[in-house]
Amino acid sequence: MIYDSTQKWDAVYDVIVVGFGGAGAGAARFAADNKAKVLLIDAAPEGHEGGNTRYAGGAFAWSDNFDDLREYYKQTYYPFKYDPKDLDTFVNNVLQMKEYAKKYFDIEAQYTGRRPKGEYPEYNHAETMRSQSMTTGMYNGGFWKLLRKKVYERLDQIDIWFSSPAEHLIQDPETKTILGVQIKHNGIKRNVAARNGVVLACGGFENNQDMVQTFLGQGSLAPIGTLYNRGKGIDLAIEAGARLWHMSNYDSHGFSLNEGKPREKFAYMINWKSLFNGSIFVAGDDGTRYYREDEEDRHGYKYNHGNWIMLPNQNHPHIVMDEKQYHQLANDDSAQADQIKQLISYAVKADSLTELAEKIAAPKLTEAVADFNYLVEKQKRDMFLNRKLETMRAFGAGPYYAIPIRHNILHTHGGARRNEKCEVLDLQNNVIPHLYEAGELGDIFATKYVGANSIADLLISGKIAGENAALVKRKLPAVDVVTGASANPELKSDAHALATDYEAGENQGIGISENGINDVPIVVRVTANGKQLTQIETLQQKETPSLGGKAIPVLTKEMLEKQTTDVDVVSGASTTSAAFKEAVKQAINNIQKH
Repeated sequence: MIYDSTQKWDAVYDVIVVGFGGAGAGAARFAADNKAKVLLIDAAPEGHEGGNTRYAGGAFAWSDNFDDLREYYKQTYYPFKYDPKDLDTFVNNVLQMKEYAKKYFDIEAQYTGRRPKGEYPEYNHAETMRSQSMTTGMYNGGFWKLLRKKVYERLDQIDIWFSSPAEHLIQDPETKTILGVQIKHNGIKRNVAARNGVVLACGGFENNQDMVQTFLGQGSLAPIGTLYNRGKGIDLAIEAGARLWHMSNYDSHGFSLNEGKPREKFAYMINWKSLFNGSIFVAGDDGTRYYREDEEDRHGYKYNHGNWIMLPNQNHPHIVMDEKQYHQLANDDSAQADQIKQLISYAVKADSLTELAEKIAAPKLTEAVADFNYLVEKQKRDMFLNRKLETMRAFGAGPYYAIPIRHNILHTHGGARRNEKCEVLDLQNNVIPHLYEAGELGDIFATKYVGANSIADLLISGKIAGENAALVKRKLPAVDVVTGASANPELKSDAHALATDYEAGENQGIGISENGINDVPIVVRVTANGKQLTQIETLQQKETPSLGGKAIPVLTKEMLEKQTTDVDVVSGASTTSAAFKEAVKQAINNIQKH
């Protein structure tokens, strides 16, 4: 969208961040810490923001040897090209990730123990890349909540608009500088100016089937993560004249169930060791085998004659098994037993292989089972796919079963080409002024994604992009603002603090009040022993330091001494006092609900 002199702006911020996932949260946080007033927008409604970070395990890459780690990454890139400055910047930052966790989250990151020899142990120095975590447990949303909390601690500097997709970037026709973003907010298109920078952190294109087919060459993939990554960042980048890169790279975890739903079940079944152990295999569209089921999952990349590639997806693959295998799975007692029993409930049943082949439109299924049995009973070796013989058992008598599955997709990596400062580059590899990028949209991974690196990248690129976008640039012509967020309630932040954002243990309750002087809510945690209040902690507040900030400790002491919230307001801080009392009362009520 080209700017002209008649352009009217609805609001002005220092920085606009497009996408409230992990990278966007980091970009907004670090821009705010560098004194920028930030607008953070997301296409998803409140409660569904977070992008793929909401679904991620939360482990990030770490190493203590620059040369070894760089060499390892170069091997994973081969034979693809890479930008040496980008890679060196990334490697240098990976070496500092434990310090990053301590400095910016006050957490001592711990070694996860996962993949101690690296995701590609065949490569030199594979053991140098180790994964660390700041949270307990995996895939429980803890990492996303940690990043989100840092944004909500800065609501005095960061406004958030949910259900507000970016429609266009607004660009100066002469200098190509990005001046702002057109945003569809509450159904109305708003032109919002950005004095210093716009950060694109809106994820990939897993949920855009046209882009999946065009860039990945795959017919249909089942998204594992967010349903809001629809490729808008690609459109915005192209609109601004950016060069694209890494468009064919994506990762997955093999298969999901095929019910034809936007997000399918059992996305991590390829890791269930007891599932593919016996008279069972994965059949392609024609019923023949094409996929080594017992191979270690490498984010979907499969061994292929000395290399690892993402296999072309089949349009309607199935897991096929005989009666003995079906009963084996029905009586499974592994950690995934409940999921396995649910999975086999979706099986199509037939008395013969011929009948099953007709039901699932797999004409070579009977032949494929005969070949499978030949390998097990005669050859004693799977010379085609190299599955371990001890995981294979010849098919026996029917009935036979087939479970419809789909290849899945975790996230894509393509986007605008960025430099080591997270500045977006144009077709001549020149910087597009004031435009930045962070996260999986256009990240530095050309191929062979390695686990824990997207989390490292979103932390690293989010910080770099946010800090650089916040830098005060050359003074732009005065913008014509129709109205500001302070004058128009429709443009105010949508952000609200929730009790679930904060930890509360036994005999504890969280209370929140948004009625203080500052836009940032007052958040308290109260601990009680029976009816006795033993502790009142202020977890968050940005009240005026000289008034409200001094009033809160006074109120806390008095409430604990008198064992009641019915205490006098502090003179000169009546608004803060009332809000603090409201938060404490709410916390006490929440204790009583336990």
